[in-house]
Amino acid sequence: DKSSAEVMTPNPASIAPGAMAQEAVAVMNQRKITCLFVVDPDNGGKAEGLLHIHDCLRAGLG
Repeated sequence: DKSSAEVMTPNPASIAPGAMAQEAVAVMNQRKITCLFVVDPDNGGKAEGLLHIHDCLRAGLG
């Protein structure tokens, strides 16, 4: 068995909460990833959520 820390991605990709969703899709496509942490740089870098490519596709983006 492995812990979460042993299999996690260190320094995951993130995007600001005010960024446009199209920008998020572009970042995910460019980096060949399927999700981004939504992190507020004005709030100490606190993670506010997780944006998955499926969220964007459901919203008609992609």
